[in-house]
Amino acid sequence: MRIPTSHSVSHIVAGLSIVCVLLLAACSRPTDIVFGPEPLKQMAEQGDQFKKLPEEDRGVLVGYLGVKALSKAFGAKDDKPITGRTVGEVLVDARAWKATMLEKEAAEKKKEAEAAALKARLMEERKAISEKILSSVTITLLSKSVVPKNIEAGRFDSELKLMFAIENKSDKPIKLLKTRINFKDATGDEVGWLSMTFDDTILAKSTLKSASGYWKINEFRNGDIEKIANRELSAMTASFEPKSVAFGDGEVIKAPSESD
Repeated sequence: MRIPTSHSVSHIVAGLSIVCVLLLAACSRPTDIVFGPEPLKQMAEQGDQFKKLPEEDRGVLVGYLGVKALSKAFGAKDDKPITGRTVGEVLVDARAWKATMLEKEAAEKKKEAEAAALKARLMEERKAISEKILSSVTITLLSKSVVPKNIEAGRFDSELKLMFAIENKSDKPIKLLKTRINFKDATGDEVGWLSMTFDDTILAKSTLKSASGYWKINEFRNGDIEKIANRELSAMTASFEPKSVAFGDGEVIKAPSESD
């Protein structure tokens, strides 16, 4: 049997030392850590090891583990449990999850931007059509009053009554006019608004001086009708936003509705 020389022994020891260092280095990699039954708690307890991960990876990992824990708490089925898998394996899923979330967020932002653009376009269209109608019609609010309820007369609720004058400046009669009436206080803040339909024929180049509208007042609520009814007309300003008009010759001008 050949006895190793001291020189040979030194080489063997050096080789074993290198292997041990490599093994220790490999075992100390945070991506090789195996997750137990409480991954988030484990990350907190082994913070020094997990701090070796890039900051972005740590953030993605915490977010992913949090979502998984929340889903588990609500009884969702988990097709890819964390327990028993390495940090590196879970990171692959966490990065894919983040990419999906970013795609969804981008799609949602795009959808919101498109909705906002559509709303702005519709508002511009409604404004333009209202101005076009107002070039043919002038609506003036003459008075506001509250008609008390009178059961004997068949009026079971008090009513808000508004009186209007409508001037038809066009060369053709108006058969129907729909408008929104906006009420604001002295500071310009909105008090409320009402929808009004005028279905009396207004001859060309003439004024209808006795148009009226009635709205039932609910004594148990404080909606727009009640707010307008309870405030003095002198303490408010009224503006009109026409929605549509039908002329006697069949022409109809109509703004896009709020739900379009």
